[in-house]
Amino acid sequence: MLTVRDRRSEAPDREIPIGREGRHRVRSPKSFFFPGAGRGSARKPRDPLWDNVRYVAATVVLVGHAITPLKDFAGFAWLHTATWALGVPLLALVSGRFSTADPLTGRHARQLVQAVFIPYAAFSLLHTLQIWILRDTLHFFVVNPVPTLWFLLSLLFWRAALPYLAALRFPFTLSVVAAVVVGLVEEVGFSYSASQTVTFLPFFLLGWRIGQGGWHLRAMERIPRSVAAVGTVVPFVGIGLLGDTVDRAWLAMSRPYIRDGLEFTQGVPVRLLALAWGVGAAVCMLRLVPRGRVPFITHLGSGGFYIYLIHPLILRQLYHVDFFSRIDTTAKALLFLVACLVAAAVLASPPVRFLARPFVQPRASSLLFRRPTDPAATPPAERPGPVGAPGRRTPVRSGGPDPGRCRYECRICQRTVSRFADRAPGLRPGRRDLRVRHPRRGRQGEGPEGRRASGDRLRRR
Repeated sequence: MLTVRDRRSEAPDREIPIGREGRHRVRSPKSFFFPGAGRGSARKPRDPLWDNVRYVAATVVLVGHAITPLKDFAGFAWLHTATWALGVPLLALVSGRFSTADPLTGRHARQLVQAVFIPYAAFSLLHTLQIWILRDTLHFFVVNPVPTLWFLLSLLFWRAALPYLAALRFPFTLSVVAAVVVGLVEEVGFSYSASQTVTFLPFFLLGWRIGQGGWHLRAMERIPRSVAAVGTVVPFVGIGLLGDTVDRAWLAMSRPYIRDGLEFTQGVPVRLLALAWGVGAAVCMLRLVPRGRVPFITHLGSGGFYIYLIHPLILRQLYHVDFFSRIDTTAKALLFLVACLVAAAVLASPPVRFLARPFVQPRASSLLFRRPTDPAATPPAERPGPVGAPGRRTPVRSGGPDPGRCRYECRICQRTVSRFADRAPGLRPGRRDLRVRHPRRGRQGEGPEGRRASGDRLRRR
């Protein structure tokens, strides 16, 4: 049995059992040095802050869409406009927080298609089927997406373009400029969610910057909660004072300025104010939302995507039965508002998530994509090396260390011990602090990397 001992660790010796056919079991670096953290272990714990934010943002979107027909009641038009920044802008920021700027390789492309495009296509077909059942009309959403599904189409473009946007020096500033300039182009509108892809891009990039750390995250964390509370309340007061002066279409940012009845001198300041409001309100909400687990909310926060995707189907059914015409008093409107909050919790509940998972989180990799090649299944490349008897050819997996200069996969090379018997057959009991030459770092024990790794002792019992 092979044992690996690390002088820097106080843990006892870890034994690597030999599997079938005399081969060593290959472990990932994380699972090798931190048992229980590799494949088959428990998942990484979720951050309660972002689950809380997801639930708040998805609930605000649902309430905003549900009370749109109730704007004639006192306070509902104000609530519909004042909560805009806590809905889609906050969702875009959260989406950017969990996006990566790594190159769009085959693996990332599969994940992007499976996580974003397939749910978009599935729910577009569900909307088509629902319209056909209710109105006996077959309508496919090809050029113009479903009014509530444009976010998924924009998210697809954002994540695909993020590796290229990250290469820019000032991506956030350039995105703000693009969001202002796109309002001048009359040809760019709601088709393929082109306008909203550009106008909501700053929120997505801000979330990505926060996820990367740096001064963006430090600046947000230094905002006192009292200041964040004031920054959240001030827009509500301002919208209440302005009244009907603010048009919700200006905040949708889905059309050119001219179609919203704004000239160039009016449209640019309005667009800049909307972007500043959305960024400020989203950041303030991040500071106000509890960072720890909140009963009932944190558990449902992982289902925020379900709330956003399923509620439009329910609202279309309510429109079809003329439900909103029956709400003729303020008391009924308030009761409906409470029902919307309950509906958000129901849509994020585990039973609904279980039923809707094939559409929201499909597992279609085996149906649409080729199975990735398993490196362990490919025949090893044989190259001559000094290990073993003269003329012996040592099997080496592709991507491993140079067999002519490294006897085994040690901590310096790949932090794993793999096929040790084939890599170092000359190892004898009593040989300690085995010194081997590495491709780029000289002998083990030379330099800071070698000194740190020289404490590893390999022996055969």
